[in-house]
Amino acid sequence: MQYECLLICALLAGNSLAGSDIQRHRRAAVDVDNGHAKEQHTLIDLPDCQDLRKYCTHQKTTDNLAMLECATSFSSSQLEALPDGCQHALWLQQRQLQSDSWVQQVLLPSYCPEEQTNLLSCMNAVDVWSCLEDKRILMPSSSGCQQALRRAHASLVPEHADVVDFYNVCSDVVEQLHCGRMNVEHLPSALSQLSTVQCLQAAATKTPIEGPCKIAINVIEQQRGMLELFHTCAADLSALCPKEHIGTAGAYKCLVKHKNDPKLTKNCASKIAQRDQQMGRDYRVSHGLAKACKEDIKLHHCRRGVSEDKQVRLAQILLCLESVAKNGTKVTLAPECLVEISDHRRMLLTDYQLSPELLSDCADDIPKFCPEEHKAQLVNGFTSTGGEIIHCLMDHVRARRPQRRVTAQCQRGLEMLIKVSDAGEDWRVDPVLRRACKPVVDVACKDVEGGEARVMSCLLEHIGSQMMLPECEQALLLIEYFVARDFKLDPQLYKHCKDDAIKYCRAKRHWDDSQDPQMDPERGPMILPCLHRMAYNEDDQQTLRKDCFKEVKRVMRQRAISVDLMPEVEDACLSDLSLFCADRTEKGAEMECLQNKLEELTPDCKAAVTKFTEEEAGNIELNPVIMAVCGQAMQQHCSDILKSGKDKGEMMDCLVAHKNDADLRQDLHCHAAIEHFQIISLKSYHFTYKFKEACRPYVTRFCAASATKNEVVACLSEVMRNDTIRGKRHQIPKECRQQVKSQLYQQRESIVLDPKLGKACKRELENFCSDKKGPGQALECLMQQTPRLGMDCHHAIFMVKKSELADSETDYTLINTCKEMTYKFCPDTDSVKLLSCLKTYKDDPQFDPRCHLVVVNRMIEQNTDFRFNPTLQSACGKNIDRYCSNIVATAQPNEELNGKVIKCLKAKFRESRLDEQCAKEMIKILQEQALNYKLNPLLQHFCKSEIQELCKMHMDADEHGQVEECLKTAFLQKQLINRECQMEVASLIVEGKADIHVDPVLETACTVDLLRYCSKVNSGSGRKLTCLRMLLRETPNSLDQDCRQKLQQRIEMFNNADSALGPPEDMQQLVQQVVTSPSRKYFLVILISATGMVFFMGIFLGRATKRAMSLKNK
Repeated sequence: MQYECLLICALLAGNSLAGSDIQRHRRAAVDVDNGHAKEQHTLIDLPDCQDLRKYCTHQKTTDNLAMLECATSFSSSQLEALPDGCQHALWLQQRQLQSDSWVQQVLLPSYCPEEQTNLLSCMNAVDVWSCLEDKRILMPSSSGCQQALRRAHASLVPEHADVVDFYNVCSDVVEQLHCGRMNVEHLPSALSQLSTVQCLQAAATKTPIEGPCKIAINVIEQQRGMLELFHTCAADLSALCPKEHIGTAGAYKCLVKHKNDPKLTKNCASKIAQRDQQMGRDYRVSHGLAKACKEDIKLHHCRRGVSEDKQVRLAQILLCLESVAKNGTKVTLAPECLVEISDHRRMLLTDYQLSPELLSDCADDIPKFCPEEHKAQLVNGFTSTGGEIIHCLMDHVRARRPQRRVTAQCQRGLEMLIKVSDAGEDWRVDPVLRRACKPVVDVACKDVEGGEARVMSCLLEHIGSQMMLPECEQALLLIEYFVARDFKLDPQLYKHCKDDAIKYCRAKRHWDDSQDPQMDPERGPMILPCLHRMAYNEDDQQTLRKDCFKEVKRVMRQRAISVDLMPEVEDACLSDLSLFCADRTEKGAEMECLQNKLEELTPDCKAAVTKFTEEEAGNIELNPVIMAVCGQAMQQHCSDILKSGKDKGEMMDCLVAHKNDADLRQDLHCHAAIEHFQIISLKSYHFTYKFKEACRPYVTRFCAASATKNEVVACLSEVMRNDTIRGKRHQIPKECRQQVKSQLYQQRESIVLDPKLGKACKRELENFCSDKKGPGQALECLMQQTPRLGMDCHHAIFMVKKSELADSETDYTLINTCKEMTYKFCPDTDSVKLLSCLKTYKDDPQFDPRCHLVVVNRMIEQNTDFRFNPTLQSACGKNIDRYCSNIVATAQPNEELNGKVIKCLKAKFRESRLDEQCAKEMIKILQEQALNYKLNPLLQHFCKSEIQELCKMHMDADEHGQVEECLKTAFLQKQLINRECQMEVASLIVEGKADIHVDPVLETACTVDLLRYCSKVNSGSGRKLTCLRMLLRETPNSLDQDCRQKLQQRIEMFNNADSALGPPEDMQQLVQQVVTSPSRKYFLVILISATGMVFFMGIFLGRATKRAMSLKNK
């Protein structure tokens, strides 16, 4: 009875699926027509049934009913001995008992003539024999009718209702093929027709059986398999599932659950595996699913036009039923159906044999790639713990080397398996994942509500954390590899983004692919990348809904942890990953590797990595390394951006801006991650989101030939600089100019971010600046060492100076060293003109010494070459072209002129030939040089030894013009021996004649007198000085003593300087200039040589003259 309980229910569930065809046969019935009913066969007289005479002697009568009653009591061996013809005749008689017509027209008139009237009322009952049995019980035991009804009921198939459908749909075929057979093995009622079915199957090779009869045959075959399974597994069930009763659905599920248990016998495991294969081909083999989901399968048309006699794969039914739940309709599945679906999803990932497609598609791959697991399956009938072969195959889908990857059809089969099992929705579905990740879930995700992939999402968020286990990460990434390739497999993403995906990304409307196949990444649109692009679309009319936007960000963040989860990159970069990144397995390491090797990648891979890096630049969440190590920094410094929800490059800019703050300098991991992305971004300007967005049109216009970002920045910077110098309206808009300056600023912070400079100055960095590790220190060191630099490094530093001195906003050292001074003295000054402002206040007593040093150094650098001073270029451009063009024409494009152009302008300044604007600028320069000799490169060069010998005591003191005053005094006292130094100092003195403002010592001494007597005199052309000289000549006592002394000294200097600079007026001045000239030895050699030549020529000519005279005298 235990077997029968399960089998009866299964038969009812299976037969109920036959639908309208069987109902039609029921209504038609298999009632024998009146003529046939009246035709009586005497079974005992049939030639094939002579054994009935032998075995039925105890029967009082020999009518057919008595013979049938006798035959049903035969043993198995007696029944098996009956010829097929007799068995067929007995089967026909047994079938007649099911016929209402036979009961009404033969049985009742023949055996119950008196009781017929009372019994005819049962002919309208739902179950005729149940009604007759109820009435028979009330009859007296001596009644002949009572005996006949008893015998007839006993001759029925036990639980005859179980086989009524088989009789209804297969009677004609059985009669035609003479396949009626008795229940030889006395099987349960659901299998009473098994012998008949076996005869039909044998005959079907010649006469195919179609329609409802074939369905009924299949159902009986299925019941047979279940019976055999329980018979084989009886001992196993008792040992492993003691609480389950044999024959029940719970017992079967329990056996399936333990099918990988080592305690399970080999025969039982083999039966379960066989059953699994049958279930994969036809879902009706799973009686629990067929029964629990019967109405839902019918309601939602899950058979989709497949006729009732055809098998329907388990995968199709599961996909259909899961689609009902996924499509967001109000229709819900029955609770018991949902339970069955969940059970079968687990079963699919436990045993690959449940998936016929996988069996065929991966037939060659399993023994090739998973030999150990396959061997265990063949030898033992099971794997060690379940699901290992499936995971082994999935692992070889991700293999980097082509020869280690499964075939394309096997990959398709695995994709279908993951979809049918919906493994991305519930982490417990996959037994391997469940075992590996349970410890992690218990700790990291214990408060996460189950369902809709919430636990899976939690696990992904913890990849790379201390709580994650390696085996859990491995199993999780295998599942997510497939989930990443179909956005529908992520329940939360599909739920919130389905409508947007359909609207913007050509996604299909149905979760189930059976009618409208969803193309995978190799054959159709990439839904998730499309949604990601739409998430940051500027068009307000085409944006994602808020909940979808949130899910897209989550998914993109989670998938950035591994290239495997980015199909658009992984598919294009398989060979490159194998070649360059085989050993990079850390979180986000493969993408970093590809970015580092960008120039060496294959074209397709390079394009894919470039595209991803562009997206990563605009959305920091796509950078798993920064997200992992810079979370605290983002919270502390960039919380407003986090709260806003949209990045667009803001977060990376924020982190870069704070990279050298005290907390981030101590956080080495975050600092390194930020700098690494800065280095990666150097490969292309597209990798800096805000720069790309602001400057793309102008890069195309002005810098099409530039390859790297630094080349683009240098190109645009040159355009900006030229516009500034020429006073033209900027061709590049403010937003782009700001981004260019930002990139230049970053380059100045670290030479690592300027590879070209780093390469050119590698030797110098090692020799002179190896100890300079702080922000901006290495570059500052190189600039200080300019005279000692090699040619390549010198040229590179020249370009840095040219850019940096043109715009203070790009000067990292100046901005960071002078932050407080900027706030105090120049709060409203445009950062571009910051240096000019700080120059003004550098001598203030409250000025920071460190900032003062930087400002002075910048001033020194500016005075080495007019190209470092945009203000001078703008003010004096025309004068330079007019008077100094020969110097500019012969200048090297990347070497300093060492003040030659400024010297040229000084000469014209002394002659008052400069334009007013240029003259004003030159006054500023001369004033600065007068206060600090280091700002005058020619003076430093020509008077180097004199400064060290005569003015050493003033060299290290605060600069207020003491060194220049010292040299002027030495000039006056004729202590300067070097002619070039004499000339340079004389030039300084004469420049004072042109304008008193360029002589700060004299101007300071005479400030009161200038205000008192010369305030109405215009500046320039020496007018102020002329005013003071007139006062000294006419009313000397009116001047302050200090002013009078300094002025008298200057007048004496002027006379000497004029003498030194002017041509010699007599032989004495000529001799004096030669004697004092540093080239006096050269002149002496020339003089001696000339004298010698004259002497020798005199001797030669004297002899010649003497000889001529002798000849003449002769």
